[in-house]
Amino acid sequence: MDISTLSFRNIVDKINNDLGHDFCDIFRYKRKELSNSARASSANILFKLGDDNRDWVINEGGHVEVQYHLYYRHNTIGYGLGFNAQYVPFYNEKSPIEYIMPFVKAFLSLKNQNNKILQSLEEKGFSLNGSDLKNICPNEYYFFGKVLQIQNSILSDDDYKQMLEDIQNELFNLYVAIWEQKNKMETIKYTMEDKVNEYVNLLTTNKNLILTGAPGTGKTYLAKQIAQKMIFGEVKQKMTEEERKQFDEQCGFVQFHPSYDYTDFVEGLRPIEKNGDVIFKHKNGIFKEFCEKALKDKKNNFVFIIDEINRGEISKIFGELFFSIDPGYRGKDGMVETQYQNMIEDGDTFKKGFFVPENVYIIGTMNDIDRSVESMDFAFRRRFAFKEVSAEESKEMLKSDDAWGYDENNNPKKPTDEVIESIIGNKEKNVIGKMNAINNLIWHKTIEGKQDENKSIEGLSAAYHIGASYFLKLANYRNENGVYDGESFESLWNYHLKGLLYEYLRGMQNVDKKIDKLHEAYKNEKAKEESQSMNPTNDNSTSNNG
Repeated sequence: MDISTLSFRNIVDKINNDLGHDFCDIFRYKRKELSNSARASSANILFKLGDDNRDWVINEGGHVEVQYHLYYRHNTIGYGLGFNAQYVPFYNEKSPIEYIMPFVKAFLSLKNQNNKILQSLEEKGFSLNGSDLKNICPNEYYFFGKVLQIQNSILSDDDYKQMLEDIQNELFNLYVAIWEQKNKMETIKYTMEDKVNEYVNLLTTNKNLILTGAPGTGKTYLAKQIAQKMIFGEVKQKMTEEERKQFDEQCGFVQFHPSYDYTDFVEGLRPIEKNGDVIFKHKNGIFKEFCEKALKDKKNNFVFIIDEINRGEISKIFGELFFSIDPGYRGKDGMVETQYQNMIEDGDTFKKGFFVPENVYIIGTMNDIDRSVESMDFAFRRRFAFKEVSAEESKEMLKSDDAWGYDENNNPKKPTDEVIESIIGNKEKNVIGKMNAINNLIWHKTIEGKQDENKSIEGLSAAYHIGASYFLKLANYRNENGVYDGESFESLWNYHLKGLLYEYLRGMQNVDKKIDKLHEAYKNEKAKEESQSMNPTNDNSTSNNG
């Protein structure tokens, strides 16, 4: 094709015409569906050139979305998909990066999942223009495309035909895949945010909240998400350095254990060296210091997280603070004299007595089955709202990039969607399927919502279900190519799940048989019909080995 006499507008018009009205109709109605727009774009063309001075063009309506992109400059024609981080007039509700980032994340997610369309285009010579899209900068444009060389004003017929074919087929399929992945990721995000909002409302109303549930249900992870929502008004996918600094300032964290006491938490005497001698000095504990910070910044929320709250001796740790943390006695109404009140120096914020500021919120986490503490003080329970986080709810974590973490190159470790949850085929050959298989044998629920005693392990309950956090450890066992294979799943079983299950079953009859049955379910090996019961009575052996 001789383009020596053609303007860029002539080239765009020819491409639109050769793509055909049928394809353009398919594109504009598909975009309407994916973007949830009220109507499709009016022009029955793909590319709409508004300014003759431009050497580039995008699809109509694609300003702040992933967009078809075509350019003609320096004896080259480039075509592909673009991600625009530049300002677009009349789009002022968000920053340009905030508009385009969901599409960038969707593209990277597809790339991480070894999307076949993307791989095929890369084999044809499509690539990103000098960026991996992991660090988007303002006022930049990012292009995934292919560049055709024009020799003596001639674009070869083969190159032109291939460009039309790519635009109509694989580029279109990739465009749709990016949109669908973006919408899926946002659905997961909104589902998780709705859940976080529920907990935030509980915490705001009660001031104190304890998240209970089975091991590995992500209670600590959820507590930090709740704290982010309280501090920033939203859950951050990734915090900037400045946001991290603010979060660390307004969110306190401690993990209780049997040796933890009042002097660590509230105040006490600490040994210090002075002039070669050891003397004891009054020092504030972590919670009292936190409350002092909150009192100096009353306009902002401060959240204090106590992990494994039931592993400490609550009465000894809190002491007289039982009164001060009561939601009805926050602020100076709940002022109490602490055990070391007479040693507090003049000028101290709490010289007249200690109280918990009204802008301080407390979140505790606890496992219902933790044997280190048999019960919690009823006076303490009365001051907290309790909310169970079930293993079923924790599955949402498995769909989050952040929960899986990132490698040294900032690539998400999250497996492909098929590895997490198969849409077709055998649903036991994936993370969620394996999690369901084990949990259904630990405590199997009938249609009526009751325990099926024949298919459940006697003595266990839903509190023993294994949460998603255990399955996130699969990220530690990818093979050398970063792929999750059979060995990855077997390593997860051997090094994390098997030992936990042995601890659950300690002292019971037929432990080894029960473990074998659980392992069979995990591997999706069909059990023999005669051994369906999880509570066989023909073997009285027990095991205490992990």
